[in-house]
Amino acid sequence: MSELTQKRDHLLWNCKNISFSDLCDPEDKVLIHVLPENKGGPRSWHQYINDLDYFFTRIYRYHQRSGFLCLVLQHILELVQFIFVVLLTLFLLNFVDYAVLFKDKLPPGSKAGDPTIKVTISDVILPQDQIHLGGFQIILLICAAIFWFLKLLKVLQAIYVYHAIRVFYAEALHIQDCSEYTWQEVQTRLIQAQHLCSLQEGTLTELDIHNRILRYHNYMIALLNKNLLPIHYKVPLLGEQTYFSKGLEFNIRLLLFKGPFAIFENSWKLKDEFKSTANRQICARKFAKNCLILGFINLALLPLIFIWQVLYIFYAYAGTLKRDPSSVFASKNWSHYAKLFCRHFNELDHQLNGRLSKGYKAASKYMDSFNSPLMEVISRNVMFMAGALLAVLVLLTFYDEDVIAVEHVITIIAALGIIVAVARGFIPDDIPMKYNKSELYSHILLHIHYAPHRYSPYTSQAQAAMSKLFQYKIQAILEDLLSPLITPYILLFHLRPRSLEFVDFFRNYTVEVSGTGDICIFAMMNVKKNGNPVWEVQKEEKLSENPFAETPSGASVSGKIKKTDGQRKFKLQAGAGEGDFGEAPPTATVPENLFSENGKLELSLINFQLTNPNWHPIDRSQRQFIEVVTSKAIPSMHEKVESVDIGRTSTEPVTPHSSMMERVPSMHTHNMNPPRTPHSSLIEDNTGYSHRDSYCESFDLSDIELRMSLTSRYLNDLASSRLSNQQPEEGQLLQQSENAPLLQLSRFTERHDIQ
Repeated sequence: MSELTQKRDHLLWNCKNISFSDLCDPEDKVLIHVLPENKGGPRSWHQYINDLDYFFTRIYRYHQRSGFLCLVLQHILELVQFIFVVLLTLFLLNFVDYAVLFKDKLPPGSKAGDPTIKVTISDVILPQDQIHLGGFQIILLICAAIFWFLKLLKVLQAIYVYHAIRVFYAEALHIQDCSEYTWQEVQTRLIQAQHLCSLQEGTLTELDIHNRILRYHNYMIALLNKNLLPIHYKVPLLGEQTYFSKGLEFNIRLLLFKGPFAIFENSWKLKDEFKSTANRQICARKFAKNCLILGFINLALLPLIFIWQVLYIFYAYAGTLKRDPSSVFASKNWSHYAKLFCRHFNELDHQLNGRLSKGYKAASKYMDSFNSPLMEVISRNVMFMAGALLAVLVLLTFYDEDVIAVEHVITIIAALGIIVAVARGFIPDDIPMKYNKSELYSHILLHIHYAPHRYSPYTSQAQAAMSKLFQYKIQAILEDLLSPLITPYILLFHLRPRSLEFVDFFRNYTVEVSGTGDICIFAMMNVKKNGNPVWEVQKEEKLSENPFAETPSGASVSGKIKKTDGQRKFKLQAGAGEGDFGEAPPTATVPENLFSENGKLELSLINFQLTNPNWHPIDRSQRQFIEVVTSKAIPSMHEKVESVDIGRTSTEPVTPHSSMMERVPSMHTHNMNPPRTPHSSLIEDNTGYSHRDSYCESFDLSDIELRMSLTSRYLNDLASSRLSNQQPEEGQLLQQSENAPLLQLSRFTERHDIQ
């Protein structure tokens, strides 16, 4: 152990008044906050620093779930909820005399013909001597008790860990109430305290934190991006369908990342045998065997899991079904597949959920705009007949309340109400929509950033593709309900045959970074080494005043990409170190399958820079890509901008090639109507100053979201232009057709809120 490490560990135990120079390079004399003295030995959180993936993940979760009390209460109530579901089901199956409840027999002690007979709660509960539990129920109860006990141990361990995290927030980050701080502020304090807390060798950056928290998420995104996840199927009579449930994802994670079958040795290290090309066949057979074992385990547990799924879904949605049936059968929401498809590399949960939430209204209206005339005719007639019967029964009940006593009348009224509510959901509103399909689809892409298809937004193919991302809620419920049945089938017959592909993927797409461990190579967001040439932006490329440009000389217009600047060189070996991101020997050439698809890496880089403005890319290609894309996607940043801040107004020039971290000009004056540009809602009036137009406020876009939306649109349009070999003139959009699909956003409109 080095002298510096010994000194640092000694200071961690006996901290009083120390400076940054005591812990790190003596040339840096920066005074930082210190840990309070702890006389009880090592701090409770210090033991978790050995696994920074676990530690940072708990820090993030602690913040997102609003602190210690909320976390503890949530865990405890989950235990109570499990007991409640089990006991309620047991009570309904064994303790209720349904013959008395349904008046098929008289209550105990009652005489036949007595008109004053009333059934009480005690009458419908069976006596203790009549209660008999079956053998299957006893087995289920034993399994439930074991599961609950294991869950209790896990909850106790979680409470202990989060108490240590609470102490860390207070001592190291000086945060008592995390709900008063944004995650960016917490992350900044975490970076400032890195040397004081001995978090990591070297300098801890925002990218390091994200790579640890999202290590497995980045791999899952890459697996989907390279089309390795078996989630697309052709179903008879239904055509191509997408199935990706929470249960399936849980099993895939068990096979890959955590558990006895995982290919990772620990949280941060891939097993050595999976890094060697010589062992690929052996590893593939081992992976296939694990798929087989896990598939049969799922089959063995199928009855228990299926029963739990049925009970949980029934209790969770019973109240909603009674109160508002249309919210279950006719409403839509983002699918579990969409949350993986739309996610950037190194994007945290709250950032993704925020984007999808803001795109919900436009997605809902876009999908509702595809009305089936046949379904509308059927729904109107069904609603008419069911509504007429419902009205008759309600009127009869008002006239004489004894109608309710007629057998099954209440059931019929409830069923008719559900039918009317569901049928109403398939009938379009009579109020005309403010936006057409193209404008709604453009608004969706402003938030999700990735186009799910290349068809015209008016076609049925576009609707089918979008329905995979934005599905009916009842469809998601059915997916979760059928997950215990479908997941074993996928593991055995679809995932298992791809064992060799998975082994090759983790060997080729894993890179070892000093201080971080093995991560997906796309998580480094190195556009020079792993960027797709279709999405490449040349610094010398001239786009004049619109984002479309002549296709670079190195890009093929037929979709086959020629290498620019000669053949790209790259060295990627199993467990390659951080230094391997430099220039590689001329003998190795990047295969095409090592590129990310659909602009995932490029857009992820821009998104990460925008959401982490204090992060400074070390790689020159990253900095150049950000600067060039910024200058082309938001050209008005090259002009003088009028910045209107709270309490003061300042005018400052923006230098060419300004970075994404610079301030976006804000606009609080809406009485001007300057001409619009096809590429930006940052527009100039005749005075030479830029203003933010009403589009940003109309669609609830913050400065960061506005910049990301413009960048996403620019890169999508550029890639589409290259692939389709079309060079649009200034101010024009590419023509849309099924034969020439494109990935573009329509012009920004002047309309206001989507109602």
